[in-house]
Amino acid sequence: MAVDKRDAWRQANAAVEGGRPADALPHLWSLVDRSHLVEEEFHSYLRLMGRAFQDLGLTRAAATILLYLEQADAAWRLSEAKTDLARCAIQLGRPAEAAKFFNEAGWLGHAAIQLEDAGDDRGARVLWERLADEPKLRENPYTQGLVRFNLGRACERLGDTSAARKAVVQSMHLLEAAADGFETQGLRERAFDCYQVLLTLGKDGAFENLAEGYLNCIRILKEDNLKYYVLQYYEDFQELALERAELHAAATLFREAAEFARRYNLPYERYYKQKAGETQMRSARKMIADGAMPEMAENAYASAIDAYNDLGAYSKVREIYGSLSQLDLGDKRRARYARLEQRLAGVEDDGGQAVAFPDYLRMDTAYPEIWRLDVVEWEQGGDAAETMGEVLQDDKWPNFTRRRALLCRLHQLGAGETHLSPNTLVGLAHQLGRVEIYASLSPLEHIVEHEDARVRAACLKAVRSLFFKRSFVLVMRGLRDDDASVRREALEAVGALHFGHAFDPLQRIFRNSPDPVVRRKALESIGRIPSLEAAEMLIDALRQGDPEERNVAQTLLVRHDHQDVDNLLRRAAAAETGAIQEAIQKVLRQRGY
Repeated sequence: MAVDKRDAWRQANAAVEGGRPADALPHLWSLVDRSHLVEEEFHSYLRLMGRAFQDLGLTRAAATILLYLEQADAAWRLSEAKTDLARCAIQLGRPAEAAKFFNEAGWLGHAAIQLEDAGDDRGARVLWERLADEPKLRENPYTQGLVRFNLGRACERLGDTSAARKAVVQSMHLLEAAADGFETQGLRERAFDCYQVLLTLGKDGAFENLAEGYLNCIRILKEDNLKYYVLQYYEDFQELALERAELHAAATLFREAAEFARRYNLPYERYYKQKAGETQMRSARKMIADGAMPEMAENAYASAIDAYNDLGAYSKVREIYGSLSQLDLGDKRRARYARLEQRLAGVEDDGGQAVAFPDYLRMDTAYPEIWRLDVVEWEQGGDAAETMGEVLQDDKWPNFTRRRALLCRLHQLGAGETHLSPNTLVGLAHQLGRVEIYASLSPLEHIVEHEDARVRAACLKAVRSLFFKRSFVLVMRGLRDDDASVRREALEAVGALHFGHAFDPLQRIFRNSPDPVVRRKALESIGRIPSLEAAEMLIDALRQGDPEERNVAQTLLVRHDHQDVDNLLRRAAAAETGAIQEAIQKVLRQRGY
């Protein structure tokens, strides 16, 4: 039912002025929890809500409103909790004071980050060292690895290279152990985070760390069947290897990318083989210029010959034999290479076309500062109010998101409950979902452990609007829940979450679930992802699924709008016979071919 704004505002004012602040809050919630409110109107409702909270003694909620309204001095005077005082200090531009209060709250990572932002690396180093030695981190190699990563960076900025190197090595070992543990538990997404940090270590330091990070990321992406991400990571690593003149490594990466493209019938094999040959030739010439043993250059040239022979690029092979005939390899070998050069004099090249990996298949691989963000998340411990307090002070979020984060924080702090009741938690889960950002997931993962099925179901309902790969940690848990209402909400989430990074968890649900209803729902979501991997999964379902899955796959393939799907379908039809071929050809006809 639509709310009469004027009547609600009149009743809320009357209740506050009449000393009945609790009666005012339902009216105020109906006013603030609406879309398309102009700032002035929204702020007027908030000011009255703040008065009601203060009259009720809910000072944290009242101070939150003051801080949102940029009245940090007033919020400071009203605040008692150390973390609230720290947030007031941040807004007042006093990071050292914010660090002091975070430190007193036991949030050493938050405090260290404030000191770093203030340019106090020496103070930050002390806090990172203290946090690294915390007993509660001993059983948490991932977070401890991130803490030592931050410690290493602080030491590096201070010019203490020995301490920086020690911290970085410790960080590497911890993150490697954490990644192994995550993979053992089937949490490839979290393992991927570990390798991304190792990759960052390598960008700032040794090439070996860079290689470990990239190669493990590529391995996980291969296991997740994310073929185009695999090629993009290969390309990024190839570029970095070339920049560092790691030519042998770059050539190996080009060769591996070519083999990957061939295995998955992708049209980029010739391009990568060509690049492998070119890079091996560069490597050989560099060895000669650097005065290396001629046999080393000979080996690099031999690898280039293998690549060019596969391509039918005989003019390049002839050129390489000419170069080999000039090396100091002994008269017999030089004469043999000269004869081979002459033998290829009249051989023409094959005319195959090399197709490069196209820009339109590239995705954004920018990676957030997870070494800070995940330490912050760990210290907040799944507390929704603290998590949303962080969001409120982050200017990168639009007003719409900050408003939703404010309402979420007020829902918790305004409840006035030391231990949140099931009803409050149900509402809190709803508010977390409405914020629609990654930070909502940690509180939901905490709340979903509640014994009340209504609370767990609310968490699964909320996750429908959180389009992140990590959301599937909650979804998969919900699909296994003992309560039918929770499983229903998890199934609805499977149907709602269809986006690029959702392909891997969705295909795992499709392959592994024993429930045909869950499998079909996952397949339907896969079909709504506009990627070639998704289209290939639909073709596999058309080949191997049960009758209902084949019908779903056929319908979704007809509607699929990726620009290369028609070529994919034609290649699939050419590789099949009988009923499967006819089904694929029917899809092509329905698509207008």
